[in-house]
Amino acid sequence: MEKIKKILNKLKINDDDLKFYGNNITKIDYENYFCNKKKGKLILMTSINPTQAGEGKTTTAIGLADGLNYLKKSVILALREPSIGPVFGRKGTATGGGESEIEPMSEINLHFTGDIHAISTANNLVSATIDSEIYWNSKLNFDSNRIVWKRCLDLNDRALRNMEIQISKNVSRKEEFTITAASNMMTILSLSKSEEDLRDRINDSLIAYDKNGEPIFLKSLEITGSLMVLLKDAIKPNFVLTKNDTPALVHCGPFANIATGTNSIISTNLALNLADYCIVESGFGSDLGFEKYMNIINNENDLIPDCVVMVITLRALNLHKDFENNFTHLEQHLKHVRLYNLNLVVAINFINGDSEKQLIALQDWLTKNNYEWELNEAYNKGPIGAVNLANRVIENSNRQFKFKTLINSQDSIKEKIKKIVNNFYYLNEINYTENAENSISQINLSKYKEYPICMVKSSNSIDGNDFNQKNYKLIIDKVIVNSGARFILVFTNNVMSMPGLNKNPNSKIIDLVNKKVCGLK
Repeated sequence: MEKIKKILNKLKINDDDLKFYGNNITKIDYENYFCNKKKGKLILMTSINPTQAGEGKTTTAIGLADGLNYLKKSVILALREPSIGPVFGRKGTATGGGESEIEPMSEINLHFTGDIHAISTANNLVSATIDSEIYWNSKLNFDSNRIVWKRCLDLNDRALRNMEIQISKNVSRKEEFTITAASNMMTILSLSKSEEDLRDRINDSLIAYDKNGEPIFLKSLEITGSLMVLLKDAIKPNFVLTKNDTPALVHCGPFANIATGTNSIISTNLALNLADYCIVESGFGSDLGFEKYMNIINNENDLIPDCVVMVITLRALNLHKDFENNFTHLEQHLKHVRLYNLNLVVAINFINGDSEKQLIALQDWLTKNNYEWELNEAYNKGPIGAVNLANRVIENSNRQFKFKTLINSQDSIKEKIKKIVNNFYYLNEINYTENAENSISQINLSKYKEYPICMVKSSNSIDGNDFNQKNYKLIIDKVIVNSGARFILVFTNNVMSMPGLNKNPNSKIIDLVNKKVCGLK
């Protein structure tokens, strides 16, 4: 605790604004530290489409932060909270690895400070209240077939995707669970900028329609006060340290394939106000996390990255057959960053056992095509292994650039979708189901038509064609307004918002041995 307090005092955080959870984790009462001083440099981490084990994006982000800290730079990481679903599923933990890790690893990956449990409880209180209102035949006159708000659980459980719940002897309705990381309450909290903003977003959330087809908003349930009480600590960023004593904020964890894919705006703003460099990670590949960062998180052009770091591994390049196809897949991802005229550095996350011959081929291609790159060796070597990458990022983040937008709020819903599909998925044809067409027509008549688009797409391939179908078509099958998060969800090709467990999940190898957690990976 003394070590973490010393670093917090160096950041000029008062002890009265801290709430400790053991010796290594504390929450920060953030409001006193937002000011009008010049903000720090924002470094955004992204990657190509990852392997099942990921690209080491978090590991690289931690290594880069450690490298900047080693160079005596003022830096704070701002990372997402891990979801227990992937921890016990296939993807595993989200705290880095090797010499590039945030601590305490097991606590962060499991219950941490209880934020995700608080978010799940708040989200499900809304659902429980809706069903109670239906049970008591309240004046809100709910149409039980048009409930928008879904329950959630922080586990992979395919059995909860579609179900029927019994509200009373005579009333039942269909229900869908989402994983908490894709829930309405997670995105609402992640995108809130203050307590007041959180309250407004909760009140404005569309939860259902009545029997006359009129929208019902969450404020009508009269439980906003209770929701604020449940979230009173969850809204505060969590502060921890890396293995090498670099400050890190770990807060909120929406998935990028079915939500926004980055940490909370509050933690990003706090880091930007406290340090000269803030390192933020966007989820999955640049076709998802980076796109959503630029078009949703940065919707008001107030969080423009000073430098984007594209993390790649030889294993992912081999997965996409890039060494055979002249790095076509990699170049598509690099073009995503160029769409916005942003500074760009490629970080090669070289893993023991990778081919030196392929590494040289990759480096030659990047140099020949004028892409700046550096090796990240922090996994094995610690901060010193990321010094070259850190210096390259410092140089690039201080370089002038002329930011260019891709999507305007005045664009129609279909124009926004088209720009994303054309520029990020490299597809020209978009197919809409009748259900999607009807939803878009309704939204076009509402005040929500100017909201940004949040695409729901597979993370395995750039266009969503995971199985290389010959006559593949991108199908928009569902369009939903999330008025609390203030975006429009666009579902493609039946992507699920509740994952299922794989055949041999990590939960089969995790154990408690001599009071220590083992098997987390």
